[in-house]
Amino acid sequence: MRVPLWLRRTAVAAGVGIGTSGLLAGVIMLGPLASSILLAVVLALIWPLAAVIKYLADETPYQSPLLVAAAAAGAVLAVPGLIRLLSWGALGFVIAMIAAVIFVLVDLALPDTRRERRPRRRRLGGGRLGRRRRDAEYGGLMKLTHAEHLEDEKLIASLQCPLTIEELCGVWGETTTTLAQGAGPRDRQAVAEVRRICLDEFERRNPDGFQRWLDAGAPADPGVYLLP
Repeated sequence: MRVPLWLRRTAVAAGVGIGTSGLLAGVIMLGPLASSILLAVVLALIWPLAAVIKYLADETPYQSPLLVAAAAAGAVLAVPGLIRLLSWGALGFVIAMIAAVIFVLVDLALPDTRRERRPRRRRLGGGRLGRRRRDAEYGGLMKLTHAEHLEDEKLIASLQCPLTIEELCGVWGETTTTLAQGAGPRDRQAVAEVRRICLDEFERRNPDGFQRWLDAGAPADPGVYLLP
């Protein structure tokens, strides 16, 4: 079940408010000097680690290592501060709730610039393929509606593959080699799309040879069945 955007925004704003109250309580508890040293040490430790993870990983849930380090440093100070704040009893709880309400009200007062936008359409032969290909470079595949999937299928069908059937058989062999070498998730996804196009072209250009190839168990070299 998808959580509504307004509910997620409200929960995030309330969490930031409670965290801020804990951060201030932590500063009061440790003092400005000790708090500054603690924040600097945690920032210096987490920032390079987050940068290395972002560099090595195929996909990361964050874009800015500095933001991750700042959030970790704030959490290190806010957690003990929040515990100290709640140790005051009802007064500390009320202070935390007041901070949460203030941040929620501020968030509601701000213009809604963080709405879930659909990426701007960039035409590629009159369809949405360019948009989906561009979005895949910056964060994975988009979730399209059924109508959009049908539109993309019609566009793909209208495009003529420039490769000959001999070249398509060579591409099929290259995908087999790629899979045999232990392709990663992104490569496997690309191979699946390339093979789908090859299968469509095999069936369209030589349906009899294509059927014989399938009946033989689709061996690695389709050219034996598809080429004259």
